[in-house]
Amino acid sequence: MLRRGFFRPRRGFTTIEALIAAVVFLLGLSGLLGALTQARNATGQARRYMQATDIANDLLEQIQLWPATDTRLTPTTAGVCKDDPLDKVGALSQPKGSAAYSAYAACLRSDADLKASGRSWAGLTNPTFMDELGSQGTPTQYERYYMILSKEVRENVQWLQIWVKVRYEDPDGVRVVTVQGMRVVM
Repeated sequence: MLRRGFFRPRRGFTTIEALIAAVVFLLGLSGLLGALTQARNATGQARRYMQATDIANDLLEQIQLWPATDTRLTPTTAGVCKDDPLDKVGALSQPKGSAAYSAYAACLRSDADLKASGRSWAGLTNPTFMDELGSQGTPTQYERYYMILSKEVRENVQWLQIWVKVRYEDPDGVRVVTVQGMRVVM
C-alpha cells in the first residue's frame, strides 16, 4: 500500500485567480464609468432643454403683457411661417447659411424686435447660460424668435396665436423648442 503524504489545504489565491478577479473587477468598473458618463451627458442635455423651455415661456408671458396697440403684436401675413408655424420641415434646425433657415428666419421676429425703438422689455435680457463646467465651460447661447398669427373671430374681436421658438446648439446638433399661446384682442 502506498503511503499518503501529509496533505495541507492551501490558503489564499493563486496568481492566476487574482489576475482573473482583477480583470473582472476592471470590466465592471469600466461599465460603471461608461454609465456615469452617459448619465452626465443626458443631464446636461435635459438642463439645456429645460432652460430653452424656460426662455420660450418667459417670452410668451412677456408678449401676453404687451398692450393690444403694441406694433410688436402685428400678425405675420406671409411667408413660410404662416404656412408652417410648427416648422415641420425643420428649417430652423438647418445651418444658419442654408436657404431653408434663411427663408424661415426671415418671417420670424427676433431679439432685435423685442427692444426696438426703446420699447419696454421686462423679460430675460440675455438668454445665455453656462454649462455644467461653470466658468471653464462654454456658455450655451439661445436664440429667441416669435411670430403671431391672427384670426378674426367676429367683428372687433381678434384671436392671436403666438408661437415662440428658441434655437440652441447641443453637442448632438441644433435643437429648437416651440411653445404656443393664445390671446384675444377686443
